[in-house]
Formats: sequence, C-alpha cells, structure tokens
Amino acid sequence: MCIHHGRRSSKVWLDRLIRESADCSPRHARNYWQIIDAVRRSTDLLRPTSVWGFSTREQAARVVTVCARIALHSYVWHPDQWEQSPEHWRPPSGNAHKQLSSLVHHLFDRYLVPSFMTNVWWAEGEERWPRELYLHLARGAGIRSFPLPFDFPLTKPVARWFVEAPDGMSPFQALRWSQVRALGGDDRLGCQIVRRTILGVLLEDEPFWESVLRFLIRNMPISNDEITTIIWFIRCQRFVPGEYTWGPGGGEAPLQPNFSVRGRSLMSLRRHMANWRDEVRPNLPPPIETKSWEPTPIGTFDFRGNDAVWTIRELLTDRELRVEGDNMHHCVADYIEACATRKTSIWSMRVLRGDVRRRVMTIEVEPESKTIWQAQGKRNARPNSAAQEILQKWAAQEQLILSECM
Repeated sequence: MCIHHGRRSSKVWLDRLIRESADCSPRHARNYWQIIDAVRRSTDLLRPTSVWGFSTREQAARVVTVCARIALHSYVWHPDQWEQSPEHWRPPSGNAHKQLSSLVHHLFDRYLVPSFMTNVWWAEGEERWPRELYLHLARGAGIRSFPLPFDFPLTKPVARWFVEAPDGMSPFQALRWSQVRALGGDDRLGCQIVRRTILGVLLEDEPFWESVLRFLIRNMPISNDEITTIIWFIRCQRFVPGEYTWGPGGGEAPLQPNFSVRGRSLMSLRRHMANWRDEVRPNLPPPIETKSWEPTPIGTFDFRGNDAVWTIRELLTDRELRVEGDNMHHCVADYIEACATRKTSIWSMRVLRGDVRRRVMTIEVEPESKTIWQAQGKRNARPNSAAQEILQKWAAQEQLILSECM
C-alpha cells in the first residue's frame, strides 16, 4: 500500500514538472514532447521505480531540464527536422548521462563532436554559448569560426588541441587546456592549470596570463603544489587588493600592479615568494572560520560492508577544509575561495571500523559538470583498492564522471 502510494505521488510530481517545463517554452513544445516520449519509451529515466519515486528526484528534474534544452536548441537548429528522428533513437545501456549524451549525438551530430562537449547539456546555469558551440561543431564547422562571447587567443594550434581535451572539462576549461598544450605544455600541466588554479575560469588580461603559462612551460618540471602556489602568488601581487594580501592597512590597490615574469628566472621568483611568505604572511591575522557555503545538489554516501561503515560528506566551511588538509597532509585548504564561489566542491571519505574512525580520501568534484577531478589519500598518495571501490559506488549513485586527469 505504501509502495503504490509512493509511486503514485512521484508520478504526479513528475507529470507536473514535465508540463511546467513544456509551458516555459511554447515555441518548441512539439519537439519537447517528441523528446519526452522517446525518453519515456526507450529508457527508465522518467519512470518511478520505488517507494521513493526515483533514484533521486534531483536526477529526474535534471533529465527533464536536459530534454527541454535539447528541444529548445532543436528549434534553433532546424524548426522541423533533426539529423535523425527521436523515434529512431536506441539508447545504450548505462547511466542517465550516457543515455542522454547518446540522444544528443543522435539528434544533432552531422559530424563527430568531442565527447567532453556533451557535458554542456547537463551543466548548471543558463549560459547558451556552450550549447551553441556544440551545434556549431556538430555541423562540421571549426571552433575558430565560432563567435566566442569573450576575448581569447584562439590560434590554429589551440583549435587543433581543443578536440582532444579530456572528458569532464567545460568548454572554457578545454580552451585553457588546449592553450597550454599549444604553447608546449604537457597534459599534466594542462589539467593542473585548469583544475587547481584560477586560470580554470576566464580572467582579465589574457596576454599577461599567457606570459605566465609560457614561463611555467619554459621552467618545467615544477611540482603540482608549486604550480598552484606560483599562480596564487602572482594573482595576489598583481590583481588582489593589498587589504586582502597584506592585511588591514594594505589599501585597495594591488601590491604590484605591474608585476611581470618577463626577465625572471624560476629561482628569482622562488626567492621573491619565500620573502613574501616570511615577511608578509605573518602580518595577517590567524585564520578563523569566516566562510561557509551552501551544499551542492550532489548527494552524500553511506555504505556498510566488511565490518566497516563508509561515508562521503561535503566540506562546507573553511575550517573543515583546513582540518582536512592538516589531517591528510595536503593543500586542500587552498580551495577555500573556489569552494565559497561554488566553482568546485571538496568531499571527505571516512571509514569506521569498530570504534576507530579515520579519514581515507579527499575528493574534488566540480558541481557544474559533476566531474570527479581528484581523489587522493594522505600526503596525496593513491588510495587503496577498497577506497577506490567505494568511490566508484558513490559515482554510480550520483551519476558522477571520473575525469581522465585523475
């Protein structure tokens, strides 16, 4: 009796959600209902499956959002015709992301589109240009002929590397990764720049940051942690108000607004950074918990097996990040700003055996693309097989993507 009631309640909720999404865009209603019918006929993505209705209601809502986006861009693509009709779509087995990516390819791809680009249909936010870029590439056009809504040095080498960007990247992250590769950097440096520095988002003064990338590439190899520190240091010197960098009394202007890496060696930059840490950072007040942020829609994880209880929880304050970094002996505390602005999220995996609870793994997940970018044990060690198995279970539960950069 309770099961039937749960399914009936979920069906009412889902039907209302689907109708509301259709009402929002009446111009593409015909395409929308064709896509909804195809998804319902060929998959279980919009079917109540248990007393709780769905694996998560968030997933069902995301599926409906993706269907509405596809329909809207179908109208822009061609009011009456896709490359292939949704009625002829035969989805592969797999999770929601894999099945709906298949639908996008089926409807739009006249030419092969890089696999990482399918994430644009799932991404949070309402920016249209990434999906318009997908359609542009699907027609067989090159990225250099696409009108990007921002200035970026889109050279021929960058365009050639763009189609090889790793899965899990957003279009802008793929552009930055391609820029690093085009300048002579390797895949590790590209992934590090995109995922662990401010260069993963669009910044002002792109020519300056290109000079920084050239400096890093010229001086490789440099450790991952030092790359992150160098980018952070340079940004603090040239762009961040002195009040933040130096502390109270530092003023609103940056400490060195004309800072440049031209003519510098890596050793001279290291000395500058060391002096800054020794002389400037002690003037700052001791860190206290001043920031907290809302949780992402990604769910937590609980698993009991082999006499152990495993949990994965999101860290939601700067204090939690510092404690995690201190216990795991890594630099996760550097991610406070990125977490506070929801560019990324940090999760802690822990295991309870008997009366002993310990931290096992720190995980970075990008909320927009639902991509796991890093998963590291103590001192950035590779986690053991048991922890990796738990990570895989959580990824399957929450429809998360494991990045190729891991």
